[in-house]
Amino acid sequence: MTTVFVDTSALVAFFDKADEMHLEARSKMEIIKRKKLKLLLTNFIFDEALTLCVTRTNHETAVKMGEFIFSSNIIEIVWLNEELQRKAWEYFKRHSDKIYSFTDCTSFLVMQKMEMQLFFSFDEDFKRAGFMDFSR
Repeated sequence: MTTVFVDTSALVAFFDKADEMHLEARSKMEIIKRKKLKLLLTNFIFDEALTLCVTRTNHETAVKMGEFIFSSNIIEIVWLNEELQRKAWEYFKRHSDKIYSFTDCTSFLVMQKMEMQLFFSFDEDFKRAGFMDFSR
């Protein structure tokens, strides 16, 4: 089964009906469902998405997002350990020519470690880091 890394921007767009990418996020989720793809995210992405969702929408929508993630049989959460966070810090420092968030750096390293190339995000940083949009 093909696994796709899902980023904060995709999750928030899917749950926030006012997000400019909402319809595209829904469309891409339909592709994921139809192709029976598996989604993977980290606890950092979960934290970031939940926080952004509650500030853009409301508590109820953020809870729906959390329940969707925790109850889904197609979503896996990778819990980041100290070693990976230290490696992400080194990655962050090495890439001063790019404006990557620390969370992006952790995501890139998880994808590399798991030999993943595909992502679902509206953040261009994944492309800049050499990964491919799953829907292309």
